[in-house]
Amino acid sequence: MKKVIFTLIIAAGIYACGSSNTETTEQKPISNATEEPLKEEAPAVAKKDGKALIEASDCRTCHKDDTKLIGPAYKDVAKKYPSNPDNIKMLAEKIMKGGQGNWGEIPMAAHPNVSMEDASAMVEYILTIK
Repeated sequence: MKKVIFTLIIAAGIYACGSSNTETTEQKPISNATEEPLKEEAPAVAKKDGKALIEASDCRTCHKDDTKLIGPAYKDVAKKYPSNPDNIKMLAEKIMKGGQGNWGEIPMAAHPNVSMEDASAMVEYILTIK
């Protein structure tokens, strides 16, 4: 009896996960607006959310927005570095490679698994904290 119940549970789980059918159906959005001819626009590039990336990482172990913890407060970083492409690139590289000496003797650990795009988004967010 246990084998039958176990088999039924497995079968129900497989059924609930769906089939391997990869066909998709096109769905049109529901709208009350009248249809207008589509304007050709440049494709929008989704900008990464630097704050969300920081919250999903280990950054908060050493940094807070307005208080020095192990590393500097983000507002102090924003005061020291104006938001410009050179500073964003330099600070993003520091996130990826680590560093020591700019804010004291405790080194910042390297984060080699963070992409340049993600690190730049994080820096852009940090430099908005005033």
